Amino acid sequence: MLSPAKATHRAALAVVVLTFILNLMSRMGETFAVFLLPIEAEFEWNRATLSTVYGLYMGAHGVSGILIGALVDRVGPRLVYTLGLLLYSTAFFLAQFANAPWHLFLTTGVLAGIAMTSIGMTTATVLLTGWYRGDLERWRPIAISVTYSGLGAGVILWVPIAHILIENFGWRTAYLWLSISTLCLAAIVYLLPWNRFCSPLLARTGSTQTSPPLKRLGILTVTAQPTFWPLFAVLFLTAIAIFSIAPQLVAYLVAMGFGKGTATIAYSVNGMMALFGITATGWLVSRFGSRRAATVTYMMTIAGLVALSLLIYSPQLVLLSIAILVGGLSQGSRGPIVSTLVSRLYPATTLGLVHGAVTMGIGLGGMIGAALSGLLVDLTGGYGGSFTVAVIAAGLACSLFWSVKELRNG
Repeated sequence: MLSPAKATHRAALAVVVLTFILNLMSRMGETFAVFLLPIEAEFEWNRATLSTVYGLYMGAHGVSGILIGALVDRVGPRLVYTLGLLLYSTAFFLAQFANAPWHLFLTTGVLAGIAMTSIGMTTATVLLTGWYRGDLERWRPIAISVTYSGLGAGVILWVPIAHILIENFGWRTAYLWLSISTLCLAAIVYLLPWNRFCSPLLARTGSTQTSPPLKRLGILTVTAQPTFWPLFAVLFLTAIAIFSIAPQLVAYLVAMGFGKGTATIAYSVNGMMALFGITATGWLVSRFGSRRAATVTYMMTIAGLVALSLLIYSPQLVLLSIAILVGGLSQGSRGPIVSTLVSRLYPATTLGLVHGAVTMGIGLGGMIGAALSGLLVDLTGGYGGSFTVAVIAAGLACSLFWSVKELRNG
């Protein structure tokens, strides 16, 4: 029979596996990158319109963070995870019938964005923090990073699947199959032994945080904290940097002369690299601190963006490989840094609300980055403006880890 300590450690590890898998599911909305070209070909909509779909997806992801975070604090992860998968299923089912832009704005935009938040890191951070405290707290950055790496794994899994479905059955039937998949997953997730997974949350009587306790009064209380806005700004600027390019990466590579298959593989490998980079971030933070870890990742992001932009002048496979390797390893790595800081700076009883509010930065930054990028492509006929915006935003985000005390010493 296992000792109580070993049983707790094993259960905590099982929770990491669970949250990793659900994070992997949360990236199903990223498949829009491969739906973009066939939808554009059928309807002849401009790039700004199609970028708005992804922008609304990211905006809904961010804005819903407050509601989802508060809901997790109130009803727990089981219902929130199940709700998220049901919303994804509904969004994909309705998207197959789209014949006007607003249909996609509502489905793969708004509904899918809320779904991503529900089964993403806001819910996972609450669950992980409940387990990784006390003698396990030193493992929290690594646990959060491993869970975050599910985001990269989700791109690896779902983007090729969506590409294969589209190539063989068309984009409408592809959405139908994604809907059926998420509906089945919702049933499985609901039937899991959640009383066991949530036992630390059910037994929690208070917070072990050293920060002054927050009252459960909502967003005004959260935003009044001096640490909130720097954390928000990091995710906001980082999202602009990433999502000025990511939604259009497949289309950009095709425009540079690469085949659709090569472009899809590059997008998926980018996610695979993120899987390793995010996992390594937890170790970097625990060993070298937030500032050094963040600085390394931002330098890699900027290098990857520069390498991608050079494809405009020299569309070589070697240069593309370097860009995907360097940029991919850094993509998503700021998320676990910020999640770890939030779990240290705020009390456990309001962690869902705080994390959800901070996550607004990702959603709003992603929405602005995607929409601005699409507009710049339409206005200029090229991608140079998008790369310029992305590099500037990444540099500004990095500077916050040097200028803000809480980020510098976290």
